[in-house]
Amino acid sequence: MAVWVFPGQGSQRPDMTAGLAAAPALLREARELIGAGPGGGHGDAEDPEFVQPALFVVGVAAATALLRHEPAPAAVIGHSFGEFAALTAAGALPFETGLRLAVLRARAMARRADTRTGMLAVLGLASTEVRAVCADITQVAGDEGDFVQISNINSPSQTVVAGTTAALADAAELCRARGAFRVRPLRIPYAAHTPLMAPAAAELRAALTDADIRVPAAKLYSCLTGEATADPDRIRELLVQGMTRPVDFHAAVTAAAHDGHRSFVELGPGSPARLLGLVGETLAAEVPSPRLRLVSSDAEAKTPRPFQAGRSGPRPNPARQAVDDAPR
Repeated sequence: MAVWVFPGQGSQRPDMTAGLAAAPALLREARELIGAGPGGGHGDAEDPEFVQPALFVVGVAAATALLRHEPAPAAVIGHSFGEFAALTAAGALPFETGLRLAVLRARAMARRADTRTGMLAVLGLASTEVRAVCADITQVAGDEGDFVQISNINSPSQTVVAGTTAALADAAELCRARGAFRVRPLRIPYAAHTPLMAPAAAELRAALTDADIRVPAAKLYSCLTGEATADPDRIRELLVQGMTRPVDFHAAVTAAAHDGHRSFVELGPGSPARLLGLVGETLAAEVPSPRLRLVSSDAEAKTPRPFQAGRSGPRPNPARQAVDDAPR
């Protein structure tokens, strides 16, 4: 059995429900539950209030398609917001509960949008180097309220940072000077996975207090700690902490590999895959030939088409392929 991985915001694309037979019914249910709900890929492509519920529906629809042809997953991993679809696919969250939590989280984050904050993808520089850059800048700029810190560790060579725009500009310059081959601002007007999201985390905590969270059929590998858990109370706490703490997708994938998992399936919009290249890069040293697969349609669920990272370039680097839509 495989580990199913679900991408978060940044994986969206136009018409992303096309090819998923379960999507129309799930979208109708979503609209009945939340009103003018998610669509199939139209609207503001960066607004979390629109994107996150839509991605949740796509992830659940892809999982529904795959379950028609294959057994349930051995474990699940959700990148940031992708944890809600992952937990729904694993049976921990009923669809209605997962959707309502997704909407609440998205709206809470949207209220924290600020033109003075943002996010930045850094490629080709180890996270330890990026962390040192953030520490240097924040120490100097702290008196003015500026800060920058790691918000995502996606792979050995892809890190995302978040903070105030002034500090981000300094971080971009320093990261380039220290060897990053590309630094790219993300079209995100907030600092996700930092203490600035504390008010949003408080809203999510309140909603989770009475939320129906069940023991999942497959363990969740946390993108905060790397731990594998099936404890509903622990899952509640990890979902809340994920609002203000960095996502460490690299740690979750590494932990799954250490537990013997060699097969990973990405379920979501696809075209191109957002996480499989990162999985391949993360496992390159320990698992030379992991089994990687993308499922973003009923056809892909029925007929496996293995994913091969970097096959078009002379020097494969999965992180480079993902820079334009770096997960966050």
